[in-house]
Amino acid sequence: MFQIGKDCIIHPTARINVKHGFLGDRAMVREHVVIEGNHVEIGAEAFLNRFASIGGGSSLDPDSKMVAGDFLHLGFSGHLNLARRLTIGHEFGGGIETKVFTHGVYSSAWDGFPVQWGEVTIGDRVWLPNAWVNPGVTIGSDVVVAARSLVNDDLPSGCFAAGTPARVIKAGVYPRQHAEADKLRMFASMFSVALKRQGGDHRYEVVHADRYRVDGATVFDLAARTVEGRADGFTEILRNQLRRNGIRFRVVPENGSYEPWRGVLTTA
Repeated sequence: MFQIGKDCIIHPTARINVKHGFLGDRAMVREHVVIEGNHVEIGAEAFLNRFASIGGGSSLDPDSKMVAGDFLHLGFSGHLNLARRLTIGHEFGGGIETKVFTHGVYSSAWDGFPVQWGEVTIGDRVWLPNAWVNPGVTIGSDVVVAARSLVNDDLPSGCFAAGTPARVIKAGVYPRQHAEADKLRMFASMFSVALKRQGGDHRYEVVHADRYRVDGATVFDLAARTVEGRADGFTEILRNQLRRNGIRFRVVPENGSYEPWRGVLTTA
């Protein structure tokens, strides 16, 4: 049985053919997306852009399984292949045409041609903007891989990698702490963009460099990733602007205030 969570938006041209698993709450599945497989679990607030696909060859095999965390993003024409198990943590960003493969076969293995079958594991907060991952690879958490790179070997947590094949260019660079002055400037900039989108007399006060009180009624904690207090049109615009800068919160507006996720379909 495949379950679809609450408040999902699935375009009529999308096609879902999955035997077991679930699609978490508030997922957005755009035009011509394909999700197929023997077992697929996708956490809350996934975004699958136009012509993205999950499944592919051998995805209905008994050994096929995908387990992905919250905030999965797969860009235009991206592909996640499920011939073997694919495990992905929270906040995975697969950009335009990003491909992750768990098998590679075409010409005859009997005649010595290369054949690959292998599970792929990807940690939390990994960004692959138009990159390619080959079978059998493990990528740690907090990793960025440069566009057009080919990952055919393991990558450690916290690194920036690039190239064909991809190699670690900088180790231990993520996550990186900003100075307080830089944090204050970043929030001011993001608040300014939100203000331009809606207008009106909206203000914020700095509780400290990670925590901001908006219009005296809503507190955004960017380190703890929490929002507390009143939910209104402007705070939702601001929350979305923060999300567009990679700062995501596990909250929903309910009856005029923010509440933490509860009772959602999620792998967490």
